[in-house]
Amino acid sequence: MNLFEDLNDSQKQAVSHIDGAMLILAGAGSGKTKT
Repeated sequence: MNLFEDLNDSQKQAVSHIDGAMLILAGAGSGKTKT
């Protein structure tokens, strides 16, 4: 199972960030959750 395959470039950058803090702003309907 590849968790990255359905992500766009911005989403991939957010989930792979490992150096320090990162602020992620995402409004309603922006795809924050997947069921």
